[in-house]
Amino acid sequence: MAGRVCRAFARPDTLFFLTVWAAFLVIFRERGFYDPGSLWHIKVGDWILDRGFPWTDPFTYTFAGHTWIPQQWGAEVLMALAHRAGGFDTMLLGFCTLVAGLYAWVFARMRQAGMSWALAGVFTSAGLFAGAFHYFVRPHMFTIAFMGWTMACLVDFDRGRATLWRLLGLVPLYVLWTNLHGGVLGGDMMLGLAVAGWGAVFLWQQLRKGTTTVPEGETPPAEVSPNPVRSWRTLVVLMAIVGACGLAPFANPFGMEMLNTWKRIVGSEVLKNVVNEHKPLNLTSAADQVIFGFGVGYLILFAGTFPQRPRVTWLIPLVWFALTFRGIRQGPLFAVTAVVVFADFWPHTVWCRLLKKYGDSLVQDPPDPTAALSWRGLVVPVLAVLAVFGLQASDTHVPVVGRGWAQIDSGYAPLELTDTLHAYARAAGPNARLFNDANLGGYLIYHVPEMKIFMDDRFELYGDAWTAEYVDMIWYHPEYLDNYLTRYDLDLALVVTNDREPSTLDAYLASCKGWREIGRTKCAALYRRDRGQ
Repeated sequence: MAGRVCRAFARPDTLFFLTVWAAFLVIFRERGFYDPGSLWHIKVGDWILDRGFPWTDPFTYTFAGHTWIPQQWGAEVLMALAHRAGGFDTMLLGFCTLVAGLYAWVFARMRQAGMSWALAGVFTSAGLFAGAFHYFVRPHMFTIAFMGWTMACLVDFDRGRATLWRLLGLVPLYVLWTNLHGGVLGGDMMLGLAVAGWGAVFLWQQLRKGTTTVPEGETPPAEVSPNPVRSWRTLVVLMAIVGACGLAPFANPFGMEMLNTWKRIVGSEVLKNVVNEHKPLNLTSAADQVIFGFGVGYLILFAGTFPQRPRVTWLIPLVWFALTFRGIRQGPLFAVTAVVVFADFWPHTVWCRLLKKYGDSLVQDPPDPTAALSWRGLVVPVLAVLAVFGLQASDTHVPVVGRGWAQIDSGYAPLELTDTLHAYARAAGPNARLFNDANLGGYLIYHVPEMKIFMDDRFELYGDAWTAEYVDMIWYHPEYLDNYLTRYDLDLALVVTNDREPSTLDAYLASCKGWREIGRTKCAALYRRDRGQ
């Protein structure tokens, strides 16, 4: 009896979830908060909960009064609520649960395709690892999850496992997505590509019908090129769904300003050159090598489907792979769409046939009927997540699963300088301000909210011209710093540095008469002006 209960609830997908979930709680304890946006997103969410939506920048003195909207407001509110409930630990819990749940679901789809749990684990883990370089406790994680779901909806409709009603369900999902993260534009693109592909195949089939005679007993052309669109009515409904999803970005509290903000981010030429996640794929980077290798692996597996004609949905991950060459931030989107699609075409590859012949322990033909997700597979994960949340909300300090586990890495934020900065802010009063590196803006917004900052990484606020001037200063012309210090009458400067050698601005301030160092950490140096000199 006990054995049957264990088998019913301790399913392979459950064990996969728990493994990834526990591993991420450990691995991303600090790593999940490396991005400075993880901190200022919390404060934006707090602002919305306490005061409503801001329409101008509330954090800087350089752009005070300039139009700025929280274009990821929904996710920021969720982050603030999680932070209020259990601090960084509950934020980490939500992040780990989202990633583990997403890939446990992919793992189940792999098993439904006829893979053994071991083979499904290898391929799912490959996709998980390939996109891990861009996993942070930030709103973009919702885009990764929703991209995977959209891809699955398209694959299942292509295969006849989903109806038009399921695709219609993407419309409210895209409205939600719009208010969580701007990646909804990628979902719109992917949906549009799929429907355009199906429509093109359908039109081609209609033309073939008029010119081709099919002998009795032979397969008609419509079956030669597999396609879910078999009537004009279906095509029209699909186009209407694409149109409705395309209008979803307008369903936001900021109207056109939301779309204008996205346009500034996507269209920025400066960000592509100076911000790592916006840069093109670079094969000298280890993370970029991983995503490139994953892409090559996908191409090899995809080649195993030939000479069968590919389905439209099988080609969509290749679009994301191509876009990854232009911007590495697309890498995780390629990874998640690739593993979803791979589960679909795997049974049609020569690699699957070879394993059936020589490695039958790795494939199951027919697939395991219990491979599909069920409520039993959710019981243990849900109980585990609730138990951990209970420990965190009750302020119970336990390693890994309790309060106080997640933390900010002092190698990325100058935590040791926080008290000094608070003391300066108290002495300076309501006009407290300083010069700071953009990468330290999130730290200051979160830890020293009473002090106005120079800038942070909300580059859609600052624009290309300002950002280019700033980058030119910190990389090549530190003497330009004097212009900012004079213009804004600043007495305090917090600049990034490192243990090996001082940064350009660190070395410049150290050599400037009238400035003295008052604090230093592994990642930053704090300088103060002596007015008497």
